[in-house]
Amino acid sequence: MVLQNNERNEANQMKKALIALAVITAATSIASAEHLAGDVLDYYHAEREAVQNGAIVIDLSGQGMEAIAQQLASLPRGEAEEAVLQIAKNAVENNRKVAPEYVEIMERQAQIKGVPVYQLFASIAQADWDINKNFIQAEDTAALTSAVESIRGCTTLAFAETGIVGLNNDMGIGFLHEGDTSVIKTDDTIFLATDGGHFQGMGRHTAAVLNFMGDPSGPAATVDTSNVITTDAAFAAITSSASVEEAFNKLKDFTTHVALNFTVADDSGDHGSIEMTTNGTRIVRGDGGIAHANHNAEMRAEFLSHTPLREANATFADTFAREDAGNAFISYAKERDVNAMQYILSQRPINMAKYDSDFVTVESVVFDTKNGCAYVAGDNPRFSDYTQVCFD
Repeated sequence: MVLQNNERNEANQMKKALIALAVITAATSIASAEHLAGDVLDYYHAEREAVQNGAIVIDLSGQGMEAIAQQLASLPRGEAEEAVLQIAKNAVENNRKVAPEYVEIMERQAQIKGVPVYQLFASIAQADWDINKNFIQAEDTAALTSAVESIRGCTTLAFAETGIVGLNNDMGIGFLHEGDTSVIKTDDTIFLATDGGHFQGMGRHTAAVLNFMGDPSGPAATVDTSNVITTDAAFAAITSSASVEEAFNKLKDFTTHVALNFTVADDSGDHGSIEMTTNGTRIVRGDGGIAHANHNAEMRAEFLSHTPLREANATFADTFAREDAGNAFISYAKERDVNAMQYILSQRPINMAKYDSDFVTVESVVFDTKNGCAYVAGDNPRFSDYTQVCFD
């Protein structure tokens, strides 16, 4: 069949468009391949190679407490200073009250390693203690900025009624080269282990993810604080609970060693943010869900009373912008499922790719309690796929 002139022109234009698209795609692929972790990237359209694609799954299902203790005992951990060791001593029996089965695992781990159990709890607590000290000791803007850039666990979100929570974990980019992100699966928990302890995770009914808040939102515990528990015990208490309400009731009379927030959801659709400080522990809920960053409402009100929002965001690593962006998304999202959570975790300002700071998103997790599945990206989810891990 002979093409008419206009048909011939349309065909030629289409061919040129396809060639141009192929060239652009190839150029983008080449540019992406050239960029590695640590490179300065485009703010909105960052592209680089993933340091870790997905996560490593360690399946201990059906193997019992001994296998969990042996696995945790194999993980590296640092030393704790004297004040943290003393706080951890105070925490042991409190930990047992909120998470007795987890403390048994930690006690077995202590036997394996030949150390007192409080030393293991202290090793887990030390990292957040170090970050908090940076705030306490900051005497100028430069020191405060440095303290902010050491924050862990930056943005958490929960969708109401869905049983879904998500986290972007933000740290120094060097974290990506310290080891792979691993997910431990047992009969009743799926969790990320940090410093040999229970961190971000889900149980059969309830899931939790963490935000650091620290002294800007509430004073740290002291060696005289009698109702202190450690971070890992709080996670274990939540993930072993049948509901958000049960988890909160376990924790409401206790404080963590520094001010922390646990954003939670359960398979009945309840959700909230459990803010634990020495000023008291409370749960905060939203209408359609809740987003939480590195502050509580009192810290935000006080800081914004004397500092413009843009300047405040620059000072505190976009903590207010990340909270507002998450809550805005929750309020208008037509779908609030796993895909929606993964989408918002990939968007600025919640997602932090290398631009003007080494403080970036280094891993992301989404827990779907109603379907019993976790999704874990071992690098910034802009560059890494999620690995799915389910109970059944």
